[in-house]
Amino acid sequence: MTHDAVAELIGAWALDACPPDETELVEEHLASCDTCAVEAAALREAAADLGGAYLRPPAHSLSRLLAAAPAKSPYGTQVAALDLLLSDLTPVQWQRPALGELTVRELVAHLAATDSLVAHALGLPTAPPMPAPPPSPAARTEAVLRFEENRSPSQTHRAWRSQADEIAKASTSAGAVMVKLSRTFPLEDALTARAYETWIHREDIASATGRPPMPPLPTHIHPMADLAARVLPRVVSRAVASSEAVRLHLTGPGGGTWTVPLDPASAMTSPATAITVNVVDFCRLAANRQAPSQLAITIEGDIPLAHAFLAAVPSMAPVP
Repeated sequence: MTHDAVAELIGAWALDACPPDETELVEEHLASCDTCAVEAAALREAAADLGGAYLRPPAHSLSRLLAAAPAKSPYGTQVAALDLLLSDLTPVQWQRPALGELTVRELVAHLAATDSLVAHALGLPTAPPMPAPPPSPAARTEAVLRFEENRSPSQTHRAWRSQADEIAKASTSAGAVMVKLSRTFPLEDALTARAYETWIHREDIASATGRPPMPPLPTHIHPMADLAARVLPRVVSRAVASSEAVRLHLTGPGGGTWTVPLDPASAMTSPATAITVNVVDFCRLAANRQAPSQLAITIEGDIPLAHAFLAAVPSMAPVP
C-alpha cells in the first residue's frame, strides 16, 4: 500500500479499530516513517484522553516494531520503542517509582534532560533554555525536573518525543559535532550512549509497570557494547590498579571480542584474563542492572583480576 493509503488508516489504528491485516500494515509503516509515527502517537494519545482511558496498543506491537526497524538508527529505534510503551500507560502507572525515587514521568523527564545536551550541541532549541556553558547531566536533570513538575504526563511524554525526533532529524546532516555529557563524545558515540540509556530506562519502566524486557536488535546492541568496551578503561582504572588487559568475549547476536586495557595510559599488553559472557547481559551489567553473580560467566587466566574487573564494570552506568 502507498504512504497515503496507510496514512488514512492511522486514525482507525489509534482507536484499535483496524483488522489484523491492516494493523500489521500500519505498524510496519510506522517503523519506517517518522512523520506518521509522530502523528500516530498523537492520535492515540488524543483518543485516549477523549475516551477517558488509555488505549492499549495491539498485541506484540513492540516486538514487531523492533523487528521491522533494522534500517533505523539505534537511537531512533529505542525512542520509538519507548514511545510505544509509554502510550500504553495508565495515569497511575506514570506515577510509579521506576528508578530510585524517580517516577516513570520523572524518568522520562530525565531522558529529555540528557537528550537536551545533544540537542544543544546540534543547535536545536531546548526547554527550558540551555544556560552557557551547558551544565552537567545531573544539573540539567534537576532543571528539567523543576520545569516539568507541574505538567501532565502526556505533556512530558510529548516534549521528550518531540525533542528526540528533532535530534534524530538534525543528526543525519550534522557535521563534526562534539557533545558534552559526563565526558565529551563525538556525535555518533553520544547518540549511541543515548540509545543505550533509553533502552535501559525503557526496561526500568517496563519492570515498574509489569511489562517484559525487550533487548535491542543485534545490529543495535553491537555499537552499544563497542562503546562500553571503549569507555571501560577510563572507568575501571579508578577501581582496579593494574597495567594488564582483559579479553572480553561477548557472545550472542550482536556480540564480539574486545581487548580492554585496565590502564588507559599503559601500552597494550597480552590479556592476563579472558571473560566470556552474553552481550545483552554484559550491557545490563555495565548499566548496573545486573550483578556479576547473576550472570553465566566463564573466566580463563587471572581469576582475581577478572572478578575485580567485573565488580568495577557497573561503575560505568553514570558515564553516558
